[in-house]
Amino acid sequence: MSVLGLDEIHKRIKKHSLIKNLGQRDLKNPEGAGIDLRLGAVRKIVGGGAFIEADGDIKLGKRKGVETTLVAEYVDGSRLQKKIVIKPGQYYLVQTVESVNTPLDLMPIVHTRTSLFRAGLLLLNSKTDPGYSGKLTMGLTNLSPFPVKLQLGARICNIIFHKIKGKTISYRGQHQGGRVSPKKTERQV
Repeated sequence: MSVLGLDEIHKRIKKHSLIKNLGQRDLKNPEGAGIDLRLGAVRKIVGGGAFIEADGDIKLGKRKGVETTLVAEYVDGSRLQKKIVIKPGQYYLVQTVESVNTPLDLMPIVHTRTSLFRAGLLLLNSKTDPGYSGKLTMGLTNLSPFPVKLQLGARICNIIFHKIKGKTISYRGQHQGGRVSPKKTERQV
């Protein structure tokens, strides 16, 4: 598997909308081999009851997510973005400002920016499947003994696009389109 360079990423952004709502810094002056994504929304978990059931012989298992409430959201075009304070031990679900439109020949992998973990913040993320479209949702927690202030629109992660050789199957899961958490019980797809 190879990694797309910045020239190829920018070509695909222009031609195929690989990433939407990209910040000016990464449009005009990126660095390295990936693109930085920004903090777009912060949600607090306010209700539990989540479960993920195993697949059975005949059907796929059921699942239910957590209930969340919006704490803060990036306001496009605003010069003053809200800041949140993440206290030690707090956990949030966060989304990016940007949306990805992943073609079948790429697999994005998100890496935490070092400025986050140097401040004590852990960003929990995963690979993104080919065919996924939408904002990316990740977990964010403060492992340090001190509060950390984080502004909406701050660069929190870097996305790298791996080129896939061979057949892929498009993502068809419940989180397509940037959905944060299934509120009701539903069968996995």
